[in-house]
Amino acid sequence: MPNDSVSRREFLHNMAAGSTGAALGTAFAGAPANAAHPAVAPEPPFPRTMESYPIVQPKGADRFKIVTKFDMPDSFAERIRALSPGIDLKTHLSSDALLREIADAHVLYGHFSREEYDAAKRMRWIQWSAAGVEEIMWPDLIESPLVLTNMQRYFAPVISETAMGLMLALARGIGRYSVQTERHEWKEIEDLYEISGMTLGMVGLGGIGTETARRAHFGFGMTILAVDPKPIPKPDFVAELHSLDYLPQMAGRADILMCAAPLTRVSEGMLNESIFRAMKRSAYFINMSRGKIVDTPALVRALKEGRIAGAGIDATYKEPLPPDDELWTAPNLIITCHTSGNSPKVVGRQLELFTENVRRYVAGLPLLNVVDKQRGY
Repeated sequence: MPNDSVSRREFLHNMAAGSTGAALGTAFAGAPANAAHPAVAPEPPFPRTMESYPIVQPKGADRFKIVTKFDMPDSFAERIRALSPGIDLKTHLSSDALLREIADAHVLYGHFSREEYDAAKRMRWIQWSAAGVEEIMWPDLIESPLVLTNMQRYFAPVISETAMGLMLALARGIGRYSVQTERHEWKEIEDLYEISGMTLGMVGLGGIGTETARRAHFGFGMTILAVDPKPIPKPDFVAELHSLDYLPQMAGRADILMCAAPLTRVSEGMLNESIFRAMKRSAYFINMSRGKIVDTPALVRALKEGRIAGAGIDATYKEPLPPDDELWTAPNLIITCHTSGNSPKVVGRQLELFTENVRRYVAGLPLLNVVDKQRGY
C-alpha cells in the first residue's frame, strides 16, 4: 500500500463530514469550563455537526435548559425530560416569560423575535420550527457559533399534496368551476387537459421538490426535469438534473414549472420576466416556496398577456396580500394563502425531529437538519 499522507480514520472522518452541517466547520466544539470561577456550572457544549456517525465516543451535554413558546403535549415533554435528568424544559411560555427565561437557556425550540435572540446570552442551539430560515438570517447570528437546525423535509409530504392539487386544479379547470359554482353558472370549460405524461420542471430538489417529483412521476407518469445549486445525487425518478444555470432552458421545455427553492440572496427575484417569456404559452407555473423568489409584476403580466396558461402559488411577496394588490386581478390564478404546510400530522413530525435531536445532543451525536448559515438553508 502506498504511504498516503491521509490516514484511514481521517479519510472516513472527512467522508462522514459531507453533510450540510460539515460546512459549519470545527469551530463549534464544546466550550471550555469556566476555570476562573469553578463555582459556576460549566456551559454545555455546542452540538456536534461534523460526523454522520461518531468516530470516537463524543461527550454530550449533562445539564442544559430548553425553552419554547410552544404548548408541547405532555407525551413529548415527558419523552424529552426522560432523555436526561439534567434537562430543564420550560414550555408554553408567553413572550414576556420567554424573554426572561431565555437569558440562561441553552436550547430554543420554535420561532423567536430579534429582542428574544438578543437576550439569549448562553444559547448553544436553536431548533427552528419551519423549513425556511430567511427571516432570522441576521449577520450576527450567521457569524455566531450557535448551531441552527430547521424542519427541512418535514413539511414536504403535505406541501407536495397541495402542489399536486394546484396542478390538477389548473389543468382540469377546477378553480374556474369553483367561481362558476359561487355564481350559480352552468358553463362547460373547454380547455381542459391531463397532467399525466406532462413534463414537470422543478426548481430546487430539496425536500418539497423531491417529494412532489416522486408523486408526479409515479402517480401521473410525468417526466421530471430539475435544477439545483448543489451537486446532489439524481433520484431514479428524475430524468435530468442540472445546475441552476440550466433554468432558462428547462423553463422552455416544461409543461409545468414549479419552484421549491429556499429564499436566499441568490434566489430572490430569480423567477423573472425572462423565465416567464421562456415558458410555453400552454404551461402552468407553481410556487410552493417563498413569494420573493418570484418577480410578481412579471408573473402578473405573463398571466394577463396569456404568455402562460395559469399559475398556482402558495406564498406571495407580501403577506397577507393587500386586497387591492394587482396580483388578485391576474387571470387563472389560484392563491392558497401560505397554508400548504398546514396539517395536524405536521406538529407530530416536528416534535419527533426535535425529540430525536435532543437525544443526539444529550449523547453528543451530530444533529439532524443542520442549516448551513452561510448558504441560508
